[in-house]
Parts: sequence; structure tokens; C-alpha cells
Amino acid sequence: MNSFSFNEYKKIIKYYKKFLNPILFDEINKESKNFFTVRHDVEFSVERALELAKFESKDLKIKTSYFFQITNNSYNLFSYQNRKILDDIKNLGHKIGIHFNYKGKNSRVAISKEFNKQVKIFKEFYKLNYKFFSPHRPSKSPYLFRFNYNNFRNTYNKTYFNEFIVAKKDPNKIIYLVDSRHMWKYLHPLNLNLKKHKKVHLTFHPDAWSKNGHNKSKNYLLLQKEKSNEFLKTLREETDYLEL
Repeated sequence: MNSFSFNEYKKIIKYYKKFLNPILFDEINKESKNFFTVRHDVEFSVERALELAKFESKDLKIKTSYFFQITNNSYNLFSYQNRKILDDIKNLGHKIGIHFNYKGKNSRVAISKEFNKQVKIFKEFYKLNYKFFSPHRPSKSPYLFRFNYNNFRNTYNKTYFNEFIVAKKDPNKIIYLVDSRHMWKYLHPLNLNLKKHKKVHLTFHPDAWSKNGHNKSKNYLLLQKEKSNEFLKTLREETDYLEL
């Protein structure tokens, strides 16, 4: 089984579906039991997010949450092509939200101001009826772990998240597993005892996953090539004076 392949992803989801119910963030409350929820933070590739969303919908029969960055230097969330991709993901039954990338002052006022700005921009292009967001690298600004904005809920809210060490000792708490930096930060999902832990928050980065699966270096070299081909395709479509 290749690491970070669709086959590995399928094994993870099938294992969790055997013991727990797949649900979305808006279905979770303090009384919820026996569930797992899947979150996707999209850092580099909208195209890879779509491929994984199709696989989830058609092969795994689950609905998950996809969070995209407004202020991202790797993809333009509002291009015609990417707007279609997000619509396609949404039409597959998945949820769309903001992956809040913030690099400013660590204060409630500054964070709230920037988040409000990003929500307004997002609403200009997408019908935003999923009131959840995931902060990007919240450890860089610890307040982001606690930040909520009006009726928007943070996926690190205690209703959906606990520190791994705490949840590992207390099966009544939601346990959080994440494939951070192309590796499982705490524990591989297949190694979690689901007869004991009945509430799980799984976070994946679609940029790391591909049909065949690759190690970290090869995956990001392939991702670089995909982005280069995408740029080349755009050059060909938008210019009539270059021989490419």
C-alpha cells in the first residue's frame, strides 16, 4: 500500500465507516456520539481537491468539508476555472468553507477585521451557507485556536477538537488526527482503536494525496510539475504571439 495514495485513503475511510458514522461539522453538537468528520485544508492545488472529492463521492459514498484560502499564492480561488471546480465539489455534496490564512497582528480586533473582509469577498463569488472555517497554521497566532466570528464556527472549537494528548486519555472527547507536512503528526488513522475512541476529527491536505501515492519529495515535485503545466496551458490560451 503506497503512502498517501487513494488506495490508502480508501482503507482509512472504510475502517472508520465500519465503526463510526461519517457526518459534517454542522451535524455535530455536544450530545453527538459515534461519529467521524473529515476536513480538507487546501493549500496548493484546487485540482487535487476536486479529484479527491470525486473519489469520496463516487467510490467511498461520503460527504466531507473542503476549506480554501482567499489569500493564497498558489491558486486563484476566483478564476473562471477554479470557480467551476468549487461548484463541482459543492455539487458532489461536499461543503465549502474558508481556510483562514492570517498573517497580521495577534489581536481580536485585527483578526476579526480581516476575517470579515475575507467572508465578504468569498460571498461575492460563492453562496456561503456553511458557517465553519479552519484557521491556517493557528500555532503561529495562538488566538486563532479560540477565534470565532459572529455565527461562523472555528473547526478548532472544543465541540469539534481537543488536544491529542487530552483526547487520547479520555475517549469521551473528540480526538484529532492530521496529515501535517506529509506525515501523520500524532497517529496514523488506521492505528486508532475505534472500539475505544468513538468521536474523531480527521484533517487531510488534498495536495499530499494522489492516485498512486508518493513520498514527500516525489509528491511535491509532481505537484510542482502539475502547477507548471497549468501555467503553461494558461499561457497558450491567453497569448497568440508565443510559440509554446
